[in-house]
Amino acid sequence: MDFFSVDGRQFYRIGRWLRICGLAAAWYETVENPEALASSLKKSGQRLDLFTFFQRVPHVEPKYNYYKEPYSVSVIKLTRYEDWYHHLIGKNTQRKIKKAKKEGVEIRVVDFDEKLVEGIRHIYNETPIRQDRIFPHYNDSLDKVRQENGTFLDRSVFLGAYYRDNLIGYAKIIFEEDFADLLQLLSMVSHRDKCTTNALLDRAVDLCAARGAGYLAYGDWNATGLGDFKRNNGFARMDLPRYYIPLSRMGALALRWGLHRKASDWIPARMVPALKALRRRWLELTIKGAG
Repeated sequence: MDFFSVDGRQFYRIGRWLRICGLAAAWYETVENPEALASSLKKSGQRLDLFTFFQRVPHVEPKYNYYKEPYSVSVIKLTRYEDWYHHLIGKNTQRKIKKAKKEGVEIRVVDFDEKLVEGIRHIYNETPIRQDRIFPHYNDSLDKVRQENGTFLDRSVFLGAYYRDNLIGYAKIIFEEDFADLLQLLSMVSHRDKCTTNALLDRAVDLCAARGAGYLAYGDWNATGLGDFKRNNGFARMDLPRYYIPLSRMGALALRWGLHRKASDWIPARMVPALKALRRRWLELTIKGAG
């Protein structure tokens, strides 16, 4: 993946033979005039085949006539915190939230400062594998941690989970006009017994409901390793329209034949568990060998 700018907006680009691009901050930028944007991309001199964008939460009704596919995201429809706690989550999740408090986990609204950056880096460096995948932020520098977590600070809130005054988890929430987005939610594996992540989400829901956010979003619905956690914590699937606009003849042909989809989309569902187990085993052997 690489990045480039057109008309003052930053885009990502993926793929080698088929080059697909989209807004780098697609969750936080609305595409009001896709035709004009596609025209600018064609004239930019960049090698591009497809431009993709999606309508943001909670706009599920299609606005445009371009080719589209559903983009499934995870959301909690917010009313009051009490409604979420008593009706959207079960007894087991409630017990985990209570356990975190009993264990002494304290959730605080914190400033984005050097102490938080150092604490986040400490969490990143705990383990090279998370959710059966190589963790991309393992061994990130302080500058990279600061840069990647320092986006949209004018409308962001950070939550820190502390145990005996040590940071063991954190969350970053970005507030948009119609929804709040849980951009980061991460806890230390060594403190998993304290249900830290549940405590962070509990505080996030309380905060977002108090601020009147209509929805709390948390990434893709099909995010690897998070399905059970999301369902148990009241998230539901919302299908947003994702559009694709060809920028070249190659892009038009690829779209016609479905070649814009990821390789993983072609894998039969019955094979997924076995492949995940194989990947987990390979990662374990790789890390062991490196050690």
